Amino acid sequence: MLPAREANDEACAKLPADIVRQLHVHSHRNEYGTNGRTFHGLKVLIPDGTKVSFADTQPTRDKYGAGQGHYVQSQALGFYELSTGTFEDFRFEHCNTPERAIAIGHMGSNATRSLYMADAGYNGMAFIAISMDKNHELLMPLKNCALAKKFLKAKKRSAVIGIKLSKIHLANYPGHHHLLGTCIKVRLIRTRGTSKLRSQVLITTLIDEVVFGWREVTKLYLQRYCVELAFRHLKTRIGIERIRKRKLLRIEQLLFAAIVLFNLSAALRNRIRRPSLLPEKAGIKLHCFTLCIELVHTFLQAALGPRRGIRKKMDSSLRAIRGCWFIYKPWRAEPRICRTPPSEFSVQKGAEMLTEVETAKFLSVEYEILAQQYGQRE
Repeated sequence: MLPAREANDEACAKLPADIVRQLHVHSHRNEYGTNGRTFHGLKVLIPDGTKVSFADTQPTRDKYGAGQGHYVQSQALGFYELSTGTFEDFRFEHCNTPERAIAIGHMGSNATRSLYMADAGYNGMAFIAISMDKNHELLMPLKNCALAKKFLKAKKRSAVIGIKLSKIHLANYPGHHHLLGTCIKVRLIRTRGTSKLRSQVLITTLIDEVVFGWREVTKLYLQRYCVELAFRHLKTRIGIERIRKRKLLRIEQLLFAAIVLFNLSAALRNRIRRPSLLPEKAGIKLHCFTLCIELVHTFLQAALGPRRGIRKKMDSSLRAIRGCWFIYKPWRAEPRICRTPPSEFSVQKGAEMLTEVETAKFLSVEYEILAQQYGQRE
């Protein structure tokens, strides 16, 4: 006999957050063991961070600190594995913890040689040297600096250069002064430009120009947007931005349970079609990831508390997944996500903003007519 919902909630409240965290790690390991692939022997990880807001209680404030707006915020950093579309690890630290420091800690605990594809916020020769020292590779865009401008003027596609680490490079890394004076080799790659976008300079530790061709590396970096889509699903469909629990234990349980739900949804999507390491060709059909999340959520609800009609709902959702798809167009400004609304904390823009403006103009005209009709305005 299944327990009542209140008894089930009380039992879940006593479950340590470490248990849920281990479940999240196991969900990725199982999927990577089944569908995992590598890029020339390297596991491709995409680190990216975001701010997560909590209820303002003393335990949450002591652990995560007050962020912008005088409410408690945590620095969340996820490590998205590209071949399976799951999160290998997800860390919630104090709001003032730099993302690079969290990434360095993950590199130290990661025993599998990996390629980290980061954004321009991770720029720094010291960060590159530390990743090489931990036997990992790095790929990220180079900020608009003198080195990037000099390389663009040379009009080369790929070039290997040497950088000697100085005190300026290690200013923000007091624990790594043993790297002072070390000469590291990095490779600069110029991407293709278009009529609307300029060429971009990538910096990487993949030195071998024969094994890692510049075309293949630039195509691989185009896949970094996948982590942005994953965060959008976590925030909107799964709702890690709307946690209203006040107990610190319950908050951490729900955070890691959200990552488990995302990983299980990615595992279901992989049974229909596995994501590619390199960008897909234009015109292929991509299935809706939102329905995968809903089906897994329905399945978990049925496992915890079965009710009448749940099996029929699961069957209809599974049929809907195969019928809900869109045509992939890589030249879109933003890759389409089926039925996924914007985040509650994001600024309205684009078509949604235009709709709101048109509605406001229409209502203002109508109110003006009514005011003149009833003599409230001459």
